[in-house]
Order: sequence, then structure tokens, then C-alpha cells
Amino acid sequence: MNNSSILKVLIIGEDKRLDASLKNYGYSVFSIPNNILELQNALAVYHPDVVLITIDVKSSDESLSLGEFLHLLGSIPFMYLSSYAKNSLLFKALKTHPHGYHVKPYDIKSLYASIECAFYCFKKGQKYQTTIHQLRREYESIKKRAFNLKSNTSKIKICDCYQYKFENYSLLYQNLEINMTKKERSLIMLLIAELGTIVDFEHIIQFVWNDDAMTHNDVRTLVWRFNKKIPQPIIQNASGIGYYIESVKA
Repeated sequence: MNNSSILKVLIIGEDKRLDASLKNYGYSVFSIPNNILELQNALAVYHPDVVLITIDVKSSDESLSLGEFLHLLGSIPFMYLSSYAKNSLLFKALKTHPHGYHVKPYDIKSLYASIECAFYCFKKGQKYQTTIHQLRREYESIKKRAFNLKSNTSKIKICDCYQYKFENYSLLYQNLEINMTKKERSLIMLLIAELGTIVDFEHIIQFVWNDDAMTHNDVRTLVWRFNKKIPQPIIQNASGIGYYIESVKA
């Protein structure tokens, strides 16, 4: 059973035996008729963690429309339960992007495992998407600030040997592009955006890794390796604070 919390399972369609079986696994179970208005009301009142949609031949279109509604809503995982596994029905079901499809008579242990996996994977996916959106917003903010260092130009001069190219966020040494890893590219982009300003360790960790488990030593190692691989080091150390790249004096 899920140890972190009691999952709330919403079943669309009558199945008292299934209700009892899932309750034995510790789930909080609610059942409603196969109806969009009932579903909308249940989502608002019960806030379920997983939805199980039963499909029968007579109401298959209605059931699949509920799955499509949940897919477009995008805030909860759902699975289908059916006595039918014909390719035509399965193909229609797959178009609604369910998180599972179980054919009756199904094994309750297998269904339990599928519910747990669907909930876990859905939540992990949500967390990942949230992280991606946050990074994209910060990335765009950094990019905008970097572009504003000098308007209407595709490159900025860092020193006599180095230039930074905005088109593909690359570092050039005497007009030859430096080969960088993704983390090195993120680091350079951040330091260029804050050109001439010290960027502290925490900000670097958040932007490059977005992982609280990373340490100041991870940042130091990344900088050290990068400075060692390029012809002439450009990242400067602000002891105990962070790193910076000097701006070119006018």
C-alpha cells in the first residue's frame, strides 16, 4: 500500500466488488455514474488521485469522452477497465492517452500495482514539467539580460581572445568555437549574462543543475575543468563567494 498517504480512487461506473477490493488495500474509494457532470462534480468535491473508468459496449463512447476530458484537463492520471479488448476499442482508448487499460476479469494485485505506478509516474512527470518550465523562464530571463548587454549585435567581446556568440550561445577563441558540455554552456551563459558581476555558488547550482544535492565543490570542479580545457582561463574566482567573468574595459 502507498505509505506516504491514502490514495483517493474515483471509479466511474458501478462495481461494488471492485470498491471493496480496493478499500482492502487502504484506498479511499468513491463511485459515480458514467456522466460528465458527475465527473466534474466529483473532481471538485473529492479531489481524487486516480480515476478508473469502466467501459461497456453500450456506453463506450461516453466512457472514452470522459477519458478525453481527463487527458485535456491534465491534472490527474486515469485508467480504463473493460471486459473488451478488441483492437478497434483499444485503438480508440489509446487516442485519449490513458495511464493503463485493464481487461476483466483482472487480478486485483495487478490493478493495485498499476494504480500505484500510474500515480507515482504521473506525479514525477508533473514535477519534471514544473522544473522544466521554471528553468525555461529563468533561461529566457538570462538570455534577455545577456542580449541587452549590447543591443543589435550577435557577439560580445570578452577579452582580446574570446567572444561570446548569442546565436547559439557559444564561446569563441580567436573565432574558433570552444567545445562545451551542456553544464559548461549553462555556466558560461549565466556568467556572460552577469558579466563583470560575481555570481554566487547557490545561483550557479540552481541554474546549472537545479539540484539541492550539489555542493560548492561541484561548482569548483566544473569551473576548474572548464578553465583547464580552454587555451586561456576566463572564469575568475571570488574566494568563498562564487565566480565571474570580467567585462572588457571601454
